[in-house]
Amino acid sequence: MENASKALIIAGAILISIVLVSVGVIVVQSLNPDEALSSMTQQEIDSFNSKFISNTGNNRQGTIAKSIVSAAITSNSQYSDDESKQVKITTVGLTPATANVTEITDPNTLTPIRNAINGSSRYDITYTVKGNGQVDVITITKK
Repeated sequence: MENASKALIIAGAILISIVLVSVGVIVVQSLNPDEALSSMTQQEIDSFNSKFISNTGNNRQGTIAKSIVSAAITSNSQYSDDESKQVKITTVGLTPATANVTEITDPNTLTPIRNAINGSSRYDITYTVKGNGQVDVITITKK
């Protein structure tokens, strides 16, 4: 009888150990904010970025700036449930002044901003990337 009680105690200790290790793994995974970013392969990141960075640079036409904002609207609508794939838009020097925004992702807010970009004006278009190389913020500055 004494051996049976020791076996039950050992089995209970093993179960508690398994539960503690499982909780530890869950906590470590929840503390890693870049886990969602690392789920994309390099090819997927390159494909995602190509919609935005192929037309970046200085002294670009307004129509190019509009197309980049349109691509952000489409992408952000498509990935509305995945914040790690949202592209933020920042604008500087647009008229009206209310069209000047910082790191906006909402497609409904980006539509009037796209409309405020003058197709015949010139813009500097730059971008920053996240740790995995994915486009994070696109900045459109009127010249």
